[in-house]
Amino acid sequence: MPRVAASALGETTADRVMGHRPELLKAWENLKHALLGPSSTLSPQLKEEVRRTLAQRTGCRFCASLGLPADDHATRSESLAVAFADAVALDHMAISDAQVKLLLDEFTLPQFVELLIWISFEYAGQMFGCLIGDDPATAEEKRAFADSTATRSTGPTASHSPSTTPDSGVGSR
Repeated sequence: MPRVAASALGETTADRVMGHRPELLKAWENLKHALLGPSSTLSPQLKEEVRRTLAQRTGCRFCASLGLPADDHATRSESLAVAFADAVALDHMAISDAQVKLLLDEFTLPQFVELLIWISFEYAGQMFGCLIGDDPATAEEKRAFADSTATRSTGPTASHSPSTTPDSGVGSR
C-alpha cells in the first residue's frame, strides 16, 4: 500500500499522489508527452528498454513489475543506450568522458540530449514511485501499459532511428 494518500486527479497511483499539486502533475504530463510525441528523435523501443533497465535499479515496484529489459537489443544504439542507463542508475557520478564520447559517436546531438533527458525523467519518476511506496502494477495496469507501448511502437515515433518507450502515465512517473 502506498505511503501517501492519493488525490482524485491522475490515472496511476503516482499521478494521483502528484495530483495534490495539480500544476506540477500537469507540467509532468506535458514533459512526458513532449518526450513521447511526434518530435521525439528516439524510437519507442529504445526508450522502453531504457525504462525497463532503470526500473530494475530504482526500487519502484510498480515500474519494475511492467517488464524486464531484453537480453539482446535490436540495434547497437539501443544496446549502448541501455548500457549507459544502467551505468547511470548504478552510479551517475562515475560516468566517464569516454562513455559520453561513445554515445556522441553513435547518436546525433539532439538524440543524445533527448536520451539524457529521458534517462533523467524516467529515473526521477521511478524514484518518486519508490519514495511513495507504489505497489506493483495490477494485471489491468500491465495490460494498459502494454497497449500504450504497442501503440507508440507503431505510431509516428516508431520510424525514428535509432531504434524507444513507456509512458510515464502508467509505467513511468
